[in-house]
Amino acid sequence: MTISKIYTKLRKGSRGQYLLLAFCTFLSVLLISSFALMYFGPTVQNFLPEGGDTRKMASLLLLTTACGCFLFTVYASSLFFRNKSREYGILIALGMQKKTLRALLFKELSLITASASFLGLLCAAPVSYLIWKLFELFIISNAQMTYRFGVSGFLPGILFTLALAVMLGIAAGRFIRRSDLMDILRTRQKTEMIKEIKSWTFPAGLFLIAAGILLGAGVPQIAAKVFRVNLSGLLTNGFYILTLIGIYLVLLNIVAQSKAKKKKEKYYKNLVSISMMRFTAKQTTKSMCVIVLLLFVCCFASFYGMQYSLTPDSLGEKGGRAFSLHSPAEENQIGREEIYDTAEKYDLTVTDYSESTAANLVMSYHYKDFSDDGSRYVELYGDEAKTGLFVSANDFSVLSDQKISVEPGTYRTVVPVDFDGDFFSYEDGLDKITNPNTGRQLPVTYAGMVEFTALSSMSEPYAYVLNDADYAVMTEGLGAEYLENTIFFNVNDPENSYSFAKDLTAQYVDRATDISNHAGYWDLWEQKLAAESGEEYGYDYQIDMTMDNNMLLSDWRYSPQFDILIVQDKMQLISVYVMLCLYICIISLAAIAVMTYVRSVSAASDNQALFESLDKLGADQTYKKKVLKKQLSRIFQYPAVIGCGTGFLFSLAMDYFNDGRIQGTEITALTILLGIIAAACLVMFLVYRYALKKAEKIVGIKRS
Repeated sequence: MTISKIYTKLRKGSRGQYLLLAFCTFLSVLLISSFALMYFGPTVQNFLPEGGDTRKMASLLLLTTACGCFLFTVYASSLFFRNKSREYGILIALGMQKKTLRALLFKELSLITASASFLGLLCAAPVSYLIWKLFELFIISNAQMTYRFGVSGFLPGILFTLALAVMLGIAAGRFIRRSDLMDILRTRQKTEMIKEIKSWTFPAGLFLIAAGILLGAGVPQIAAKVFRVNLSGLLTNGFYILTLIGIYLVLLNIVAQSKAKKKKEKYYKNLVSISMMRFTAKQTTKSMCVIVLLLFVCCFASFYGMQYSLTPDSLGEKGGRAFSLHSPAEENQIGREEIYDTAEKYDLTVTDYSESTAANLVMSYHYKDFSDDGSRYVELYGDEAKTGLFVSANDFSVLSDQKISVEPGTYRTVVPVDFDGDFFSYEDGLDKITNPNTGRQLPVTYAGMVEFTALSSMSEPYAYVLNDADYAVMTEGLGAEYLENTIFFNVNDPENSYSFAKDLTAQYVDRATDISNHAGYWDLWEQKLAAESGEEYGYDYQIDMTMDNNMLLSDWRYSPQFDILIVQDKMQLISVYVMLCLYICIISLAAIAVMTYVRSVSAASDNQALFESLDKLGADQTYKKKVLKKQLSRIFQYPAVIGCGTGFLFSLAMDYFNDGRIQGTEITALTILLGIIAAACLVMFLVYRYALKKAEKIVGIKRS
């Protein structure tokens, strides 16, 4: 028999290892690529605000999950090389040169990686489409929610494939460079016996897990609120390294069974299973750490997605008026006649209609901002820095149906319903207002807050109410360029007003001119100050004033604020984001299932000789099954407890340190998280049962 035939026969005998590596590679590329196609597709990108927290968090979760998928593929490749060692040892013993072996190995790996990755990329589009259609059953769907993907969505999958190829190439090179034949032949029998681990590592590990999470979540908030220091994300994220170290120490202690040794009776009773774990300690600990990471991602992604969907302000409640408009007084916009006629067209009745004129007056006020180097927060004073929207007390009472009075020389700050303060802006920070045309000034003092979300959303940071006489004095001689027309109203059937709101918005956009075509943070006074100083004004640009622009209502300075549209848009955003988070959970659970199964089968294969020895010593089937169950159950139980526990603690800490309390929606999200944890544990249990059957077959245990 020639060496070529021997090699072919050996390769057929290790078909399972080829399939395992190919499957892990295929699954990793498929999961990452299908998610990337959805995430980087034009539909999702249009709905997720550019630079917003939702997009940043989704990207972070994707990156973390990709790292987890990469690591479990690395683990699968290590098993591949361990099982190839006997095959290559035989070939070297028969005289095959390393150069030839290297060429054969690289050829095999190239074929596996290329074919599995290509198949993963090929299946990514239909899989992402099917997942999108599945989620579409539960989300608001319209023409804008149509599944679309760009070719650029394949780029993360391609980069992931290249990273795997480089990793496999490096691992293969290290494998072939071994020169000692006996070392190669003994690779599968090598143990990973861990050195004695001190008992203090377990409590120390738990302490580091808790400390890392609490410091990472709490220090930035404490530093900002107490010391007014802005800690960079890189610095604060460094605290989480403590958590990673703690997880490793806890797992290492558990694997080494340091506590069990103090209880001699228990230790000797479970000596075989404990030794099995210790003799594969390094691989076991590494794989458990990756599983913990994936479980953490699964928990946090689901929690963040659920909490985002339960946030009260996502409902678009504006407190008192479901429809509000504001436009430059110089612009001929829609008014009472158009609104009533359009409502009649859709069999709706306009109620609580009110309109008024508001004035943009120059403010001198106190506020907080970042220092020039961004390292801390500083108290600042803007002397005639920008404009704010002001109304008279009488007009405010008419607009909001709230009877209020404002003393001369004072002002009241208009805030959203359920206002809970703003870190950067002081509701009592205003101390002087100025007419931008006449230069007339009025010192003012704070007289309290009044809630009216519809009006507060028209001005940044707040809108204000003045005494009637003060308002008349301060608006005397004010040019039309600083005046705005405001309209507020309701309809008799707001839940069925979507078509009416879309039609009215289209009319409003169609009437808009260059006078109102400004970005959200544009301010006429700031623009004039920039022009006078010869500086470029960053918000002086025009936006796409069409109904096809998904970001129009969020980017436009004078966008109409219609509750039904806000709810619709935010529900679509929420749905897309929840879909992404849940899919990350699916990716994580799939990776966890594969890795725990592979680790279980590997543990059984590595201990075949041990179980043969137990047979010779007279051990019955019940005892061998007990030993195997104890070994495999630990592979599932320990990561499940630590990963889910860490994910829950992190979610709890993030919520608490955000505002120093746990609110109703956060409690609901945490409750849902417990349900998701239970579901993840159920998945792991089912995988455990399946892996146990396979492992029993490998070690020769007959099922009763």
